[in-house]
Amino acid sequence: MRAARERGEALEKYPQLDTAPPALIFELALNLAEAGDFDRATKLFHNHFFPREEGGTNVRQVWIEVQLLRILAAAKEGHCGDALAGAEHLGSEVPDLAFTRDGLEPILQSARTSYLLGAVFASCGKANEAKAKFELASTASAPDQIKWAWLAARKLPAFNQAQWQDRLQTSLEQAESRSNTSSYPSWWEYTAASLAQELGRSSEADIRFRKALLLPDRMLAYHFTRLAKSEAAQ
Repeated sequence: MRAARERGEALEKYPQLDTAPPALIFELALNLAEAGDFDRATKLFHNHFFPREEGGTNVRQVWIEVQLLRILAAAKEGHCGDALAGAEHLGSEVPDLAFTRDGLEPILQSARTSYLLGAVFASCGKANEAKAKFELASTASAPDQIKWAWLAARKLPAFNQAQWQDRLQTSLEQAESRSNTSSYPSWWEYTAASLAQELGRSSEADIRFRKALLLPDRMLAYHFTRLAKSEAAQ
């Protein structure tokens, strides 16, 4: 959290922040959210134009991520009223944010978002809602979603450890291959690292996390790598 706060303070020194490029605004918002400063992170999305960029970061993904981190923090602190309200309205349109009118559904339906919302519902005593989210997350099959599908499946009856270990290994091999061929190598290095971590291969995971941070940031790879390394250190 301290490192995220320091990165945020450094980024805020950019002159005329209100006209800063979207990539800087996104990184600042994510660092503020990582530091727990959700109000300032959210404020950055207002009164700022975010053009569509071919191959660039989607503002919707950053928006959902900031709000999701707020929800997770509230649940962790025992503020279930705030956490549940946030979870139930995560995909709601915000009147002065045009990008919230559409395009959020694929992010909301991702295995990661579904699993994390399921964890929030579970911690706040909403067993049925949690089960529905875990079931949705567990159906994912893409290699960059398998980690979250596996974590969700562990929360459900009839979990087959051996079967999921095989799926994790296969997805790791696919991520390794794509890190060498994709135009988003940092994303696939992060994905491979997170899968290696779940398979207990911590040394390999550390190497791949470092590689992810040395490549151009794609799909919020830097942010997810920081989160994964922070969680592993706890």
